[in-house]
Amino acid sequence: MLLIGSLLAHTVSAEKLHYLIIAKQAEPFQINHDADDTYSGVITDIITTLEQKKPLEISPQVMPFKRYLYEIKQQTYLNWISYGSPTWRSADGNWAQSKRLSKQSLFSAEHIMATLKDNDQITGFNSGLLGKTVILLKGFQYSGLEPMIEQYQMKVLEVNSHKSALLALKNSRGDLFIEMKSRVLYSVKQQQIDPSLFKFSNISDTIAPVDIHFSYGDGVANELIEWIDLQILMMKANGEITDILNRYQ
Repeated sequence: MLLIGSLLAHTVSAEKLHYLIIAKQAEPFQINHDADDTYSGVITDIITTLEQKKPLEISPQVMPFKRYLYEIKQQTYLNWISYGSPTWRSADGNWAQSKRLSKQSLFSAEHIMATLKDNDQITGFNSGLLGKTVILLKGFQYSGLEPMIEQYQMKVLEVNSHKSALLALKNSRGDLFIEMKSRVLYSVKQQQIDPSLFKFSNISDTIAPVDIHFSYGDGVANELIEWIDLQILMMKANGEITDILNRYQ
């Protein structure tokens, strides 16, 4: 009887994963609520859905972005899951966050340029940007943007959050803010900032849309990754991922 019980317990034992969460800079992909120590966001909700389909023991680990990259490179957690993209690299040229990705993408994300609505000088990536100040999130890299910053001799103002970026733009501390469209619009809504103050321009011709995937530590079993890939296909086909994305519009 004890043997049967032990085998049964082993059969249904949950697979353990450390879920790495970027603090305060990854909304709406990852949202950590300090007041009640809970988590939400697009990536988090997809993982929660996976938990309902298979026994998983998820251990959230929240940290600033630079520490997040450091812990990944130090391999502090081997069985970790988070998100990444094939187009992302860390500042020193290593894959770090995006070394080991799911075969299936979760969704695609495009970038936009936010400027003050009454700013007629900036109409895209052209000579109107010469000497202007671009607002960026501290520690983040944007493929395709660096050459433009050099070409137009732009100054860079780094801030710690989307709220700080939008307020800096609103108060004319910078001339433009570059970020993913979903993150900018989510922050405008959450911070109750008047969207009519800004003009939002598509810049896909400069920064191509990025495919967002799950990313994994070296200790995550291939069998689990393959199972998750299958679930991603099913969730995309039945509209579950679209429904989750729509929650954060």
